[in-house]
Amino acid sequence: MKLSELRKNISSKGINSGAEVNHKLQHLELILDLLKKINSSLILDEVLRSVLKYSIKLTNSERGFIVLENENKELKYRLGLDANGRELPEHFFNISTTVVEDVFLSGRSRFIEGAQNDVDNHPSKSILRLALQTIFCSPLIADDKKIGVIYVDSKSLNNVNLKEVTAMFEILASQAAIAIRNAKLHEELKKAKIKAEESDKLKSAFLSQISHEVRTPLNTIFNYNSILKEMFYSKVEDEYKFLFSSMQSAGERIIRTLDNVVNMSLLDSGEFSVTKTSVNLDSLLNKLIKEFEVFAESKNLEIKYEKKVKHCIVLADEYTISILFQNLIDNAIKFTDKGFISIVIKKNRVSQLVVEVEDTGKGISKEYLDNLFDAFSQEEIGYTRRYEGAGLGLSIVNEFAKLNDCKINVKSKVGKGSKFSVIFEKKLT
Repeated sequence: MKLSELRKNISSKGINSGAEVNHKLQHLELILDLLKKINSSLILDEVLRSVLKYSIKLTNSERGFIVLENENKELKYRLGLDANGRELPEHFFNISTTVVEDVFLSGRSRFIEGAQNDVDNHPSKSILRLALQTIFCSPLIADDKKIGVIYVDSKSLNNVNLKEVTAMFEILASQAAIAIRNAKLHEELKKAKIKAEESDKLKSAFLSQISHEVRTPLNTIFNYNSILKEMFYSKVEDEYKFLFSSMQSAGERIIRTLDNVVNMSLLDSGEFSVTKTSVNLDSLLNKLIKEFEVFAESKNLEIKYEKKVKHCIVLADEYTISILFQNLIDNAIKFTDKGFISIVIKKNRVSQLVVEVEDTGKGISKEYLDNLFDAFSQEEIGYTRRYEGAGLGLSIVNEFAKLNDCKINVKSKVGKGSKFSVIFEKKLT
């Protein structure tokens, strides 16, 4: 509300004294100034300091305190200031605890002037012991919830218009409560965010360590498998020769699964970074196809590869692009029981490079397509599902495509197969 409107409201209430109007307007200006300050900050300490400073000034008090309810539902000292704005240490927190507790429990303000002459105050009470004369105390209530108390006092009679100042003090307290509530919520959200980020970093570090611990014995197995293959491959019967390649393929599958889990953790925590360089997709895909030949042969599947462009160099992050196609090829083989896997590099109508990974597998239902790239999502779930996997592959494909300025298109028909098209949105270099 503007001061001109406030002046009009005051005049309409029949206040004829110009001095009285100006005095009241000074108080209103003080509150408006406070509202501007506390609504421009979400830092709790700043809000508390502004509220207390203006409370002391409004009531012409010598000092003031704010107590807030903690998580144990106890009222605890939060801030103390003197009339000069100097912070008071907690051991200066000698106040009328009776008044504070009464105000908080009842939810009603208390204003005392001439406290030393109040016959209701027993000499043993802190009001008399501290030689207090004037006390203003209001509950801090936001959304009908009591969050604390604002308290100011003085050892002298302030000679203020008690009715006017108490009304203003209550307005100040009600607005302060909202600002304090908002600042506390902001502070809690910041703490929660920091805690979540720390948890994500710890999780990522733990998973990276687990990945390392698993890779070490797997590498030993790979080496022994390679030695045994060299020594005995030509000597064993043909029906057992697949054992060497199966061991290698199974180990590589474990590593791919671990990589997917670690990568998803890093993506979730925002710690994943990429370095884009010139990547030859022809070389990259040929390498991947060699790695997956054993897996395809174990299912009597053929991997067909065709390069329809002369140049297929893209600006991309080699690691993430490799993982992207690794997961697409792995899925194509995994969900195909007969037929073939086709991988094609070509150009589209606007000279963008496109890599298509097509299979003749089980296909994807229309109902599931919307959830296809969700993490840990699988069309078949439970112990009866036919296909292994953590449900992370396509989620990582989608995220890594974004990191490399790629678009993913999917076409699928149940019982006929699926085609994933990776479109590099930047034109060929």
